[in-house]
Amino acid sequence: MTKQQKIGICGGAVFGVCVLALGWFLYSAYDACVVAEEGDPESGDEGLVAAKQKNKGFYTQSTAAKPFPSADTITSVKSNEAAYVKWRTEAIAVAARGDCPPPPENLAATVFKQRIYDEVTRMQKLPGGTAGRICASGFLFGFDQYLGEQGVTPKKHELPQLYAQLGVITNVVDLFVQSGIVEVRKFERPALEDPEAEGESQRGKAKGKDKSGKAAAATDEPKRYDFKVEYTVRAPAFAKVLNGLAKSDRFYVVSEFGFSREGEALREKLKRVVEAASTSRRSSSRRSRRDQREQEEESGVVTDPRTDPPIKVNMTLSVYDFGRGMSKPAAAAAAAAEEPKEGK
Repeated sequence: MTKQQKIGICGGAVFGVCVLALGWFLYSAYDACVVAEEGDPESGDEGLVAAKQKNKGFYTQSTAAKPFPSADTITSVKSNEAAYVKWRTEAIAVAARGDCPPPPENLAATVFKQRIYDEVTRMQKLPGGTAGRICASGFLFGFDQYLGEQGVTPKKHELPQLYAQLGVITNVVDLFVQSGIVEVRKFERPALEDPEAEGESQRGKAKGKDKSGKAAAATDEPKRYDFKVEYTVRAPAFAKVLNGLAKSDRFYVVSEFGFSREGEALREKLKRVVEAASTSRRSSSRRSRRDQREQEEESGVVTDPRTDPPIKVNMTLSVYDFGRGMSKPAAAAAAAAEEPKEGK
């Protein structure tokens, strides 16, 4: 046998082994595919065909039936939606109990300007810790633009907003007085909105269409108005202020607040303490230690909320309005009831 023949026989043997191995892999793959489709009775495994037939009822009740949601699911969703709408309506009604009422019909700008003057004058006379008043002389509670020698008359489109702002400010100041704060130093009103510009903006939004061609739905989210307030108060009265705002029918939220001590008052306090300590040291030879401690306590070394200088509070008071104020006749009656009585 020649060398070439031996090489040919070896090559043929190797080729035959490769063919047999490939055939075995193909058969194994085919057998696995059959088992996956039809299952294996010996091991009890179900195939894909059997599983599909078994689970078909989870998707459709018959070949002609529509898929989920079923009638029961739709009924449940509608019931939940009705319950949510009822809850939301009741929640908004509770939150909107203190909404600012609209001004009386045919309210003249000059008449309302006089009302601003009367209310500001009344608030200026309320009791407080600044010469017996709640504010310094000449403080106008944020209505400087409409009062004083250069005071202008409100424009007609400003009356509803000013009417609401005046109601908020008088309500808060009365709450301050009841809580016992020392002094109101700043009351900054939010900027007035121009209804004509707002109307143009709303009409522009109404023209916008979504992909389905329907107009964009208007939201009924509450409006928020931020008032910047600065006042001086002692700790117990500050707690009463927060509790009063929380209990008020109006939807008040204290968005921001900060504290600081009056520097001049602190220096005076420290000066009194140092002077008392010096006096105590000079008389120590004639007093016992017990008498010395009593003198220091009486002179203000120990903190006393009644004699400590008040805290200056800067606060952003957010007022939410849901647009559900009283009807105009009811608002007119309420406005008449709120008119300041003579002698007050």
